[in-house]
Amino acid sequence: MNVSIKNIINKHPEFCFFILAVGVIIFQLFILWHEVVIKFDNDTKIITYGFRSLADAIIILLPYWLLPAKYRHCIWLIIILFSIWTVSQLWYYRTYNDLMPFSSFMLFSNISPLLIESIKSSIHAIDWSILLSIVLLLISDYILFMKKNGTHIKMNVRIGYITILILIVALVHIANGTIYYFKRQGKINNIWERYIDYNGYAYYFNMNGFAALGVYSMVDAILENQKITQQEISQIENYLHYYANIYTDNSYTVPKGYNLILIIIESLNSWVIDFKVNKQEITPFMNKLCHQDGVISALKIQPQVKDGRSSDAHFMYNTGILPLKKGVVATRYGNTGYPSLAKALKGYKAIEFICDDAKFWNQKVTACSYGFSRIYDRNEICHETNDAAKDRDMFQFASNILAKEKQPFYAQLVTISMHQPYDKLSVPGTVISQSTQYSTNIKNYLEAVHYCDSELEKFIENLKKDGLYNHSVIVIVSDHNEMDKNIPEGREEVFPEDKNIAMIILNTPHTMKYQEQLGQIDIYPTLLDVMGANHYAWKGVGQSIFRKKEGKQASLDILWDISSLSITKRYFNNINFDESVTYK
Repeated sequence: MNVSIKNIINKHPEFCFFILAVGVIIFQLFILWHEVVIKFDNDTKIITYGFRSLADAIIILLPYWLLPAKYRHCIWLIIILFSIWTVSQLWYYRTYNDLMPFSSFMLFSNISPLLIESIKSSIHAIDWSILLSIVLLLISDYILFMKKNGTHIKMNVRIGYITILILIVALVHIANGTIYYFKRQGKINNIWERYIDYNGYAYYFNMNGFAALGVYSMVDAILENQKITQQEISQIENYLHYYANIYTDNSYTVPKGYNLILIIIESLNSWVIDFKVNKQEITPFMNKLCHQDGVISALKIQPQVKDGRSSDAHFMYNTGILPLKKGVVATRYGNTGYPSLAKALKGYKAIEFICDDAKFWNQKVTACSYGFSRIYDRNEICHETNDAAKDRDMFQFASNILAKEKQPFYAQLVTISMHQPYDKLSVPGTVISQSTQYSTNIKNYLEAVHYCDSELEKFIENLKKDGLYNHSVIVIVSDHNEMDKNIPEGREEVFPEDKNIAMIILNTPHTMKYQEQLGQIDIYPTLLDVMGANHYAWKGVGQSIFRKKEGKQASLDILWDISSLSITKRYFNNINFDESVTYK
């Protein structure tokens, strides 16, 4: 047997290398299965996943049989790129609970010290096995070919190999679609519908594999870049005709000329409000705010951000449009005309304050698209480190600028200190860190929340000292969830309510503790109501907190479709909402 194996290796080194390379690709895909897929869908069958992985490995390595002998080692470029894709997806999923779109791999401008820290905290011991598999394959490559000089299988044999491999791939995907067809008999028309059933990148990868995901993403990008058709215009206009918010009354408004200060808090889950550790309130200031007169609090808001995370939240709050389901709207369609809150507030100067660099996530461009006339970033905020400014630095800087600003103004402030990772304490510690009940990550998150709450209180006090508080609507809102409630409770199962985020609006004519469910998309029309800006024709695809029982509400699927269509086809580019717009 040993002689036989030795002979095979000596006579067919290229074939042996191909088999080993297929094994390495399948191994890496099974690392993804272990770390991603079974967490996403624990009903996934290992055998069917294995066959899809085999088909993916064959497709990835198929160029090997087409390369001339002197270019054979070029296959290593494909292997290395796939390995980078694999580890990137592991790290991305551990932070965002989905796979990263192919388009995001080119966003080099988003690489920041904070992102690098997040990546470092996402690395697990099992990830090193991917590097090990590459090293072992490299050693095998050297051993197989160290005594060979240009050995190369004839082209007709290679064509035979390619034909057989393509047949294997075709059979796997036909079987994949057929199984799905019989499982959903009566609900789908053919075996290929599996390949157009999209519900997120992780879902699609789990259903159809790497190669199908690549093809789907490519076709989808091509279709998105085509000009809007008359049928698509009709689809948007039909939605507007039946579901658009067309009210123009300002029944819920504050006095005319109030400033709007929108404070977007990084990674704030609403369960931390009124939460205590060792008798220490995590958010004593926000707790107090929720019980004051003239305050609207809503602590049951479901996050609707996608691949853009924080940038998606900024997009929704400023435009009233849901973000893209696939890809990052701020980077892919940031330089596009949108209706917006800043444009609705006639006579207001709109300015934005952020803790990091405006080049990250294309913020300099989107600020202009949303109607801001000025954006202040870490390069203008005095701070101690070379990294992003702390919340304290940003709040103090904003206080100084706003005290001198002509009124009325719309100011958007974005915090950063609660951004993950939470493996190290990045803010001053309190009694919270002494708890023996929770893990280090949980305690560090709660310390970051406590710190942000304290700095928020100081900012509000500065507004009062500068005479701005009583003439400003102040909105405190989460950008997205991060530390969901199941984590401190030690539960594997995640319920929708575990992800709830918060909105608190100060200085309104209303005192309300809203107990029903909201979506992030409902915040934009709520702010138009509060600010008395309902003359503006675009009131978003959500519903104001005051008008949840008014009119007809389209299904969430329709809202996503209409939002995606209007973004990718740049529907709003040629519409001026400052003029009279009617939905026929």
